[in-house]
Amino acid sequence: MMPSAATIWSSITSCWRRRRRWDLQRFWPYLSPKPALEYRRPATPTSSSDIQLPDSQFSEVIQVMARVFRERKVNPEHVPQLTHEILELIEESRSQTNDTISSRLEAKEVSADKILYFLKRYKIGSEVMPSKAIMAERGLSHKLWLRIDTTLQEVQLEGRIAIAEAAFNDQVDDILDRQAGRESAISLRLEQDDAGRRRLLATHRLPYRHGIPMRLFVRYLRRFSMDLDQVHASDKEDILRPA
Repeated sequence: MMPSAATIWSSITSCWRRRRRWDLQRFWPYLSPKPALEYRRPATPTSSSDIQLPDSQFSEVIQVMARVFRERKVNPEHVPQLTHEILELIEESRSQTNDTISSRLEAKEVSADKILYFLKRYKIGSEVMPSKAIMAERGLSHKLWLRIDTTLQEVQLEGRIAIAEAAFNDQVDDILDRQAGRESAISLRLEQDDAGRRRLLATHRLPYRHGIPMRLFVRYLRRFSMDLDQVHASDKEDILRPA
């Protein structure tokens, strides 16, 4: 089992301020998964150029992490992913420190209207529906619905794909099997309503009790929607429809 980056991070904290250690624990769920090939590539800065670490410091951080991984006898297969994810969170923390306009939504401020405002800043067209869910479509590869659960303090992402009435069960099963074997940010399940209409559904919950880091949130939305779009692209039988 791969140790969490939060566990590894506890051995690196002597090199970093308390705030960044705390940011790692708070914002870990907002890291969007990447294909294994991307993790195997050398880690590179992802923050804006004006606040990026100098190359020498960036390399030094990677070396420190490599030493800690060796000392803790972390499985070498897990090191590339941990390296990428910890560095992404370090950069998110640095970005928030240097922001002139807030890029993090505090938990007490989370609402449909506030999320709508931030999505607009990131050029994602969205609107609040009568159900209070947010429908986000323009600027994404696939339409998404966002729902705020104030009791659990979570934002639920939801993507839907309709299935043609004439589609055979084995055709639908084939799509589900192919998706299950693919590296993806989504997991599909089949649902059927009372009228017999079938659809594929992908959901994911992001906690916001420590706030929402909007840059990471938007990256997650883009990856989630892109993977839903890939399901449509792999539909060779033309049985899937927008929902």
